[in-house]
Amino acid sequence: MNSSQRKNEDNFGPYQRNWKPLKHRELNYIWSAGSAEDYRTVTASTEEPVIQSMLPGVTSSNTAFVASIGDGVTAYQLWQLQKKTRDIRSEYPVDHWESTVQISGTGRPVDAIISPVAPYAAPPHGKNRYTAYTVVWNGLDHAAASFPVSTVDPAIDVNKPPHEFLSKADKPTTYVYNPAIFKGAPVGLQLVRQTLEEEAVIAMTEIVDAAIKELRGSEGTLPNLKTALVEVTPLY
Repeated sequence: MNSSQRKNEDNFGPYQRNWKPLKHRELNYIWSAGSAEDYRTVTASTEEPVIQSMLPGVTSSNTAFVASIGDGVTAYQLWQLQKKTRDIRSEYPVDHWESTVQISGTGRPVDAIISPVAPYAAPPHGKNRYTAYTVVWNGLDHAAASFPVSTVDPAIDVNKPPHEFLSKADKPTTYVYNPAIFKGAPVGLQLVRQTLEEEAVIAMTEIVDAAIKELRGSEGTLPNLKTALVEVTPLY
């Protein structure tokens, strides 16, 4: 463990563990199933086009957000997805989350998950095309709160060197980021707990926010903690 990691633990405590995603790909698909059909139905009465990009004057784009895979699902398929959602919502907190008592180091399951809200900082209009970091908690009906951490500093937040991409979505998402364009853009995280734990989420987010502000110090900026960050586990 290097000195930067020790500094990170001094500020946020020693009990940090990497979170292992469980069936996040399935949850993302379930949440978006039928969404394109839903958009078309809602806009049909006014004959409005379904806008795929917030770029001015652009109605479609290869960098636009895609509503869903395919045109929709049948009633039978919908019931199967609902059953799968029920099963995952039961499995995730009971088996997956509670099992972290074995690795937490506190004698109890992890208190909360802290994760990105997106694979990049707040993007320009028309560039947001990936929502899986937040969709998974919607699918699980878990309580979550997002909070600001810092802003993009091009001198620190440089483009990653060529590397092996984690998935098909990872490559185009990676190339969205440009330090010069994203300069000053807000960087956010989210804190997640289980269903009906909104009050705990708010209280814990206030604690994390206070720790971040203390870390910023009088200059109002975060130190370069890149070497202190734990390895990021792919969402799915």
